[in-house]
Amino acid sequence: MRKTTIPLLQEDEPLFSGQSVFKHKSAALISMPQLRKLSGNKSLFFKAEGDYYLLFLLSGAAEIRVNGEQAAEHYSAGQMILVPMGLLIELRAEEELECLAFHFLPSIHLCARQCPEKPTRDFSHLEMVPRTPVLTHLPFSRGVELWTKSILEYLQYSLADLRLFDVKLQELFLLLRMNYARKIQDEFLRFFHCKHTGFVSRVFKHHLSCRKAEDLAEKLGVSTAVLTRLFEEEFGTTPLKWLLQQRARYVYRDIVDGNLTFTEIAELYHLTSPCYLSAFCRRTFGQSPSKIRRGVLQADDDEADDAEEK
Repeated sequence: MRKTTIPLLQEDEPLFSGQSVFKHKSAALISMPQLRKLSGNKSLFFKAEGDYYLLFLLSGAAEIRVNGEQAAEHYSAGQMILVPMGLLIELRAEEELECLAFHFLPSIHLCARQCPEKPTRDFSHLEMVPRTPVLTHLPFSRGVELWTKSILEYLQYSLADLRLFDVKLQELFLLLRMNYARKIQDEFLRFFHCKHTGFVSRVFKHHLSCRKAEDLAEKLGVSTAVLTRLFEEEFGTTPLKWLLQQRARYVYRDIVDGNLTFTEIAELYHLTSPCYLSAFCRRTFGQSPSKIRRGVLQADDDEADDAEEK
């Protein structure tokens, strides 16, 4: 695979800068897709905290209970179900059932900044309007049906990895926009879209230039307390933890790409020095920057790996 020739500029939107997804860690997907087969009356549990699940019922029928409630909703083969953050569900097979599950984080690269046509909340006003999350579902379109078959095909091969399925998840969101009317897709994704319209996009615009949460709050023109509250709603985590996760992701990508020296990467991501970059990589990835760049999987204590690349 050829190296990218597009430089990452600080003012660019990183997720749309043309970098190859296959060069760095998954942007949204948390784990490999899971194909589960259940016999009648067997159950699966899914807990979405700061993340989401997409469930695809490939065959059979199921009933789903949310947060331990007694009332159950019934679903049949050919339906996809979005489980928003904050829900614990029990999926019980009513007959033999096949279910495909995708577990992923909120990320603007999935919706490509496409907000609902009539947003009910706006980032500029910062009102707190509680929304109780519920399951939403859609029948398979022809495109989604073909997409699920491609996922099953890829799952048969050991060469398929998380980065591949992260791209396939992006493809699914593209299919949602292509195969369903705008109001239908808005309804299905209403608990995935930004709760405060424009907030997530502005966060991604500024976060790489911010070393700490206070810097980001200043960029967005809000207090640190308001920023923390918004982050809990949108990302299900704190601003500092999210900033560290994003920094790790982009550091890893730039090390693998090989276009920047370790000194340049350290300066770009506010890591003060190549030595601090090395410590950051060992703590976060379990490998030195040199080992990551060379693609060596086994970590050892070779101190020469910490030498700066000139």
